[in-house]
Amino acid sequence: MIGNPPKSIVHPTDLSFSGQDAFAHALRIAVATQGALHLLHIENLEEEAPDGWERFPHVRETLARWRMIDPAASRAEVAEKLGVQFVKAAVEAGSPVHGVAAYVTRHLCDLMVLMTHNRTGLERWLDESVAEEAVRETLIPALLLREDQTGFVDRETGVVSLNTVLMPVEPNVAPLDAFRHIADFAHAMNPAADVMLLHVGERLPIFEGLLPHIELRQGPVVETILAYAAEIGADLIAMPTQGRRGLLDALRGSTTERVLRESPCPVYAVPAR
Repeated sequence: MIGNPPKSIVHPTDLSFSGQDAFAHALRIAVATQGALHLLHIENLEEEAPDGWERFPHVRETLARWRMIDPAASRAEVAEKLGVQFVKAAVEAGSPVHGVAAYVTRHLCDLMVLMTHNRTGLERWLDESVAEEAVRETLIPALLLREDQTGFVDRETGVVSLNTVLMPVEPNVAPLDAFRHIADFAHAMNPAADVMLLHVGERLPIFEGLLPHIELRQGPVVETILAYAAEIGADLIAMPTQGRRGLLDALRGSTTERVLRESPCPVYAVPAR
């Protein structure tokens, strides 16, 4: 859903400890937007299912550690106090991409929160081709954290440090809807957050609609984006992508994937009209 903060967040998980920072981000976003959080595990039909729900990330224990709820609060009391719905789902599917895409469509999810490895591909069960296909099939925004990043949500305290968002813009991807979505997301997390725009090229393009100041820099695209992100202390880099083909290509091996691989902060891929 472009132009509004996400209200239905899905966090596909392989139930491993390495995904705890991504889980913390998904949970904190759901609390900030008073939406629904879907913790989704795709069970391979040929593999043994996990032993019960205790292997899922612990929502109430985490919220209690963040001092948002009483440790003894029931699930109903948590939902009533925070205005958030929590769903744990284990879905059998022939492949993770089919399971994730079907679940996202069925439950009208509007943000995926994923953890990536330091290498080019994504998390072990959600490998590179699956992640690309899942994002392409769902066409919803995706927040991507590398496993070596703590991101802008403190896993132990729930404190949000999303102060500066960098969004590169270029002529082939209309930025207005993506900018509105990113601004709404950032301000839901921190009302004082600043979204800064950057264009890498010889001259500024002309865009339709009202946009804030666009910084103009010259140089290699990826290196310039990363250098400017470091210069302004960006807590998040938001990458608008162009529809099915553009999003798939971006994740597969061009600008967004290269930025993701080297970025000092998480990357938010948002489809633009």
